[in-house]
Amino acid sequence: MRYWGETEPPWGWANVPWIVRLAVRWVVTMLAMLAAAALVTGVDVDGWRALLWAAAIFLVTRAILRPLLVVLTCPLEILTLGLFIFIVNALVFAFTAWICDKLGVGFHVDGFWAALLGSLVVSGVYFLASFILRPGPRRRRLTWSSSGQERGRYV
Repeated sequence: MRYWGETEPPWGWANVPWIVRLAVRWVVTMLAMLAAAALVTGVDVDGWRALLWAAAIFLVTRAILRPLLVVLTCPLEILTLGLFIFIVNALVFAFTAWICDKLGVGFHVDGFWAALLGSLVVSGVYFLASFILRPGPRRRRLTWSSSGQERGRYV
């Protein structure tokens, strides 16, 4: 139990409510979709309300559909040494656009290549956000007990 408490990042601690973690993930997703719309031709967002709804739909779609697709395409993941995950991410991104189109939300993706590039931009923004929001690795400082034995303490 001590090991878990000393190595778990702060986002996993009980002092951060789940609603705050969800809100941060939603904001990061909105920024990622905004970056994808700005950088990739073929990805369009019609205003901030569409961005709010598209990010929420993307979070739900990614939480439900992506694990299913990863399990179903496991042989392809192994065969391509994990590169097929980019195709899975593109499918989730395109499926989000399809659901948004059915619900009348102004989020559009024009074709597979736009979905692939848009999902790469979203993944890049997620990577940068996790790099910024997560603390660095904890260092272990060695201390000595009165009996001369080495003890480790995380700082």
